[in-house]
Amino acid sequence: MDRQYRTIAQPSGYGIPITAVVNENWRGKNDPAERRRIQNRLNQRAFRERQRAGQSPKKYKARSVSGSQPDSSSEEEEDNEDAEEDDEDEENDEDEKDEEDDDEDDVKSKSSLLSTEGNTWDELARLINRNLLQAAYANAQLLSIDVQSLRSGALTYTPRPTSRSIPTALVPVELQYRVAHDPVIDIIPHPRLRHNILCAIANNQINAAALSCCIRGSGAIEQAKGAAGQRTGLVVWSAGEKLESWELSEQFFRRWTVLLQGCEDLVAATNAWRSKRGERLFPSILERGGSRRS
Repeated sequence: MDRQYRTIAQPSGYGIPITAVVNENWRGKNDPAERRRIQNRLNQRAFRERQRAGQSPKKYKARSVSGSQPDSSSEEEEDNEDAEEDDEDEENDEDEKDEEDDDEDDVKSKSSLLSTEGNTWDELARLINRNLLQAAYANAQLLSIDVQSLRSGALTYTPRPTSRSIPTALVPVELQYRVAHDPVIDIIPHPRLRHNILCAIANNQINAAALSCCIRGSGAIEQAKGAAGQRTGLVVWSAGEKLESWELSEQFFRRWTVLLQGCEDLVAATNAWRSKRGERLFPSILERGGSRRS
């Protein structure tokens, strides 16, 4: 069966269209694992589009254990695998059509985490953001954080835990009780990163609003002058309370490197996901640099 493609709108100057199979629709799928599977397929497909369009190998360099470059036959195999999966998905499309509208309304009702100003949103961006959104709500519930507070982004202090069953990675650090901040910071399962963020906010070393927009706008394509657009924020691949489920976008890594001191395990988790897609890995040892207000 021939696959039908549509090109998702990109910002002017982005250069490389990201194509998605028309039946690659996550909106009618409430199963988190299914949405993450589609997120992975769209990521893989976008990466191959960049390779075929000849985007800089320095920026998107394929990595493999043997060091060899993927050949055209491997690309054909990947495309064939996609085609088989697409045909399977297509069979369920009509049954899910009615669910899609309800699911989209649900996304819109919860989308106050989503920051759209100045960014472009394609289908992959919305899926990445939806998965982050789900992880944020799940982690907020574990921390007894009010959902309305999380949605609004109003500066607040993290509530003292009322349960001892909070996952270790989410247990609040002292600064979360002392520095007013966007509660979206609380849902990141990395104590050292949260400490670094709040320390930088307290010392007026970063633009806290810009960081909040970056996290809340995760998945969106941010356009920079004279450069190709890059996806922003954080990506969640599995259970939101586990560090190994999270990935830093390249934009986040570059812009907020100063906050990643002592977060080598988070960089390692990110590199594990990038390696699966054959993308260039981030440096595992971060150089200390001066803080900058973004």
